[in-house]
Amino acid sequence: MGTTACDTATGRVLLVGPGRTYAVPSAAAAAARSGDVIKIAAGDYRGDVVQWTVSNLTICGDGGRARLFANGNNARGKGLWVISGSNITIDSIEFRDTKVPDQNGAGIRAEHTGALRIINSGFYDNENGILANAGSSTISIERSEFARNGYGDGYSHNIYVNLITRLTVSASYFHEAKIGHNLKSRAQETIIENSYFMDGPTGTSSYLADFPNGGRVVLRGNMFHKGPNADNPTAISYGAEGIENSTNTFEMFHNTVVSTRSGGYFIAAYSGTQTLRLTANLFAGTGSVSLFGGTYASGNAIQSGNVTSVATNIPGASNIASPNFWPNSTLQASTTLGSVLDSAYANDAPTPYTLRAISGGARRVGALQAAP
Repeated sequence: MGTTACDTATGRVLLVGPGRTYAVPSAAAAAARSGDVIKIAAGDYRGDVVQWTVSNLTICGDGGRARLFANGNNARGKGLWVISGSNITIDSIEFRDTKVPDQNGAGIRAEHTGALRIINSGFYDNENGILANAGSSTISIERSEFARNGYGDGYSHNIYVNLITRLTVSASYFHEAKIGHNLKSRAQETIIENSYFMDGPTGTSSYLADFPNGGRVVLRGNMFHKGPNADNPTAISYGAEGIENSTNTFEMFHNTVVSTRSGGYFIAAYSGTQTLRLTANLFAGTGSVSLFGGTYASGNAIQSGNVTSVATNIPGASNIASPNFWPNSTLQASTTLGSVLDSAYANDAPTPYTLRAISGGARRVGALQAAP
């Protein structure tokens, strides 16, 4: 197995699992002290729910992922794990099947201060994957998967981040949220790179990505697929619930957005947006999808190097098991750029969780610079 954050962390090590000092994660949480490294043996843990109150912890699956199943239990009526310490790293853990009486149960309920870092982890079939309280905190997500989360009421999502300082996402995969959004962030700053947001042929999500209160949003090198059964025809929404941050800029660089749901909008942006910039994005739709919706004056958008086409020219974009956003030969002929429009775009993601360095001087429109 690959290394985890626990393999490089320093501190007292607590071993969790059958035959180890602590049989289940909750036992380790009760004994933990600031700075501890907690290694949970790979395998299944059912019905063991935890509130982590200690700060400066590194918690990892050991020898593979530790798979946690709520089995009808919850911590404080909120989630499978409630994180209320500060500066926590979680690596190689899966959170599954969390349900609570108010239909808002999260794999992780994030009530932390400081930083929460999620690496190589999974959130499956919970009412929320992660639900984060507002506060002076940050969340970073790397190489992780969020799938089929949501109660189905439109108020619960694959991930729902309230007003925190910053959310960063890289090389991750969000798909098939149930009626709610694949990602919803009210953060002051949200930066998402090299990640996938997909409905597939049967997914029912509302927005693929929602930034309801604005903020500084940067989307770079991502793949988006809006499916035919999606609950909402808009792919990406910005400011729909009212702009509330001091900085409210929305920028997209080198993304590929495919809609196989007829009509609707690729982007809906609303009044109060200070800057809307689209650079080298590829938009491919079905049934006359419009580029812009909402109340923002679309004529104020700053655009460079974007291409609009039809979804049939990216035939693999709806494949959840093996997504492929590489355009067919017809569309490839229209995607060559003569220069580098975004110098920060140095990697693309040919498949979920995988980064590939971009070589050469020129670029193509869209998220992928070469065939997967």
